[in-house]
Amino acid sequence: MAKKMLINVMHPEESRVAIVEDGKLVDLDIEIEGSEQTRGNVYKGVVVRVEPGLQAAFVDIGLKRLGFLQMGEIHPSFWQWRSDIPEESRSRRPRIQEVIRRGQELIVQVEKGERDMKGAALTTYMSFPGRYMVLMPGSDSAGISRKVESESDRKKLKEKVAELEIPEGYGYIVRTEALGKTKTELAKDLQYLVKLHQGIVDKAAAAKGPTLLHRELDVVIRTIRDYFTAEIDEVLVDSKDVYKQAREFFKQTMPKFEKLVKLHTEKRPIFSRYQIEEQIDLIYEKKVPLKSGGYLIIEPTEALVSIDVNSGKTTGEKGVEDTAYKTNLEAAEEAARQLRMRDLGGLIVLDFIDMRDKKHITAVEKTLKAALKGDKARVTVGRISQFGMLEMSRQRIRQTLEQGSTLECPHCSGRGKVKSVENMALSFLRKVHAAAAKGTVAEVHGGLPLEVAYYLLNRKKRELAQIENEYDIVVTVKGKTSFLMNQLELELVRREKPAHVETHEEHAEKVAEALAEGLPEAAEGTDVPAEASTAETEGKKKKRRRSRRKGKAEAEEMVESVAAAEIEEPEELEAGGGEEPEAAAGEETAEGEAPGEEARKKRRRKRRRGKKAKADETAAEEASAPEIAEEPAEEETTEAPIPAEEAGEEEEAAAAQAPDPKTCRRGDRGAGNGSGAG
Repeated sequence: MAKKMLINVMHPEESRVAIVEDGKLVDLDIEIEGSEQTRGNVYKGVVVRVEPGLQAAFVDIGLKRLGFLQMGEIHPSFWQWRSDIPEESRSRRPRIQEVIRRGQELIVQVEKGERDMKGAALTTYMSFPGRYMVLMPGSDSAGISRKVESESDRKKLKEKVAELEIPEGYGYIVRTEALGKTKTELAKDLQYLVKLHQGIVDKAAAAKGPTLLHRELDVVIRTIRDYFTAEIDEVLVDSKDVYKQAREFFKQTMPKFEKLVKLHTEKRPIFSRYQIEEQIDLIYEKKVPLKSGGYLIIEPTEALVSIDVNSGKTTGEKGVEDTAYKTNLEAAEEAARQLRMRDLGGLIVLDFIDMRDKKHITAVEKTLKAALKGDKARVTVGRISQFGMLEMSRQRIRQTLEQGSTLECPHCSGRGKVKSVENMALSFLRKVHAAAAKGTVAEVHGGLPLEVAYYLLNRKKRELAQIENEYDIVVTVKGKTSFLMNQLELELVRREKPAHVETHEEHAEKVAEALAEGLPEAAEGTDVPAEASTAETEGKKKKRRRSRRKGKAEAEEMVESVAAAEIEEPEELEAGGGEEPEAAAGEETAEGEAPGEEARKKRRRKRRRGKKAKADETAAEEASAPEIAEEPAEEETTEAPIPAEEAGEEEEAAAAQAPDPKTCRRGDRGAGNGSGAG
């Protein structure tokens, strides 16, 4: 059974190490420039915040996010008791706020790298893996790896370790690779690890946090250290520099295997030569095919990883039970392999095809556990439930392949699906309708993908026109080639503030003020006595005050009544002098004609009179000036006729002085109401 380790470092942006067994990819580790592994790095950090509720501290170690340090991961050598804690109480297990303070410096090691929105998980209990041993400074634990199951092998390893001179204050774990190694090889590995730790301590004493004290080995040397076994026949490297580094590492740690390291000199790329590029491509796919015709669907989520087993096109078995059993056996082995290559960790749920035979269920569980034995991560496996579900947990050793080598899809934003053209068009229409309904928008400019814009302009042009007409807005749709599906741009142009619209109340007040201002002018142009003019002015002011106090309806009624009010000639006019026939004739006309015609005649007479009335002072003095009594708005007033020869002059003067028809009309009304009898 040929087993090879292939190292591809031809391109500096990406380093790949693969282990191939009989042409099948068994393990893969990829490291991308800029996203190197931080797990195992040692930092001198500074405590930024202590959280009593979490019993944890957030530590700045110089990375993008603060590291998370739990109370259980803080070594007692870093405790700094508060001064208010008595000495007799310091023998108990403290709370984090009693021994850790803000600004305190700690030497920490990354236990789990940054992931998504989470910072790195830190610990002060450091561990340094070697080829044959793992050194744990500050720990008193010691033992043999759990993967060494044989009692005789465990006993031999304990005897060899007992002969070593391990410094005080160091714990250790003997790795499975120590089997069959001599005492000298173990001692050499131990000395290297002790020297490494001492160098970190000396560097930390002189450095100021936050700073990096020790970086873990690169992916090539790290993979050789952790995954090389005597079963591997050949180590092929396609770079001369890395080839020299690998031989040097073998020379120091495993001299007898140095000859296995070889340089790949063929023109054909090393991974293509052994036909594993296609297998690597499958790692990024959700669907993983099985030989029998079935397949797996692997879906990593925020909470867990789900693996669904489907029979697919599996045929050739006797019945449903046999088909399910064969597919599940194959799926168990492939699932363990995919978890290892993708380095999927956390809670994992496998949904197997339902089986009724208990023997088959037990056989599938054993197959899965056997396939997971070669995994370097800690794995805990449950049992298949009555629903065909198996729960397991796996330690995450390194960054997942997807995190390091993939980006979030700009089309779907990581959801895996995009909206249809029709849905995008309707969404745009709803947004435009909602914005137009507010009444503050004059124009809407929309930027959309070309297909959506074409759909709107061809299939939804009636709806767009209806919105434009109903809300008096302009909608512009632009198709943009640079826009992806699910991209929508909406620009709203607000309507300018409308000019001030005069309300009915304001109009009523202005008319009343115009009437009041017209009273003195009317008094000057007539022969009405001062007492009558004053009385009428006071009456108009009272009416204006009443219109202001009252509501909208009363104000309008007041204006109409004032505009139509007329002053009736008193009865004394009939007994007074040479004007009696004309006054009597005027009364007859008022009584005999319709109110509309009489009102039009009066307006014509008022226009003819205008401000030229001062020229009639002599004729007005000869006429009697009876007292004018204010009557209700409903009563009519007769006026004395004006001589015909003066009418033409008055019309010309009025036409020359009239500034504006509307203003003249308002002024005429005021003058007519305020002048009384001519």
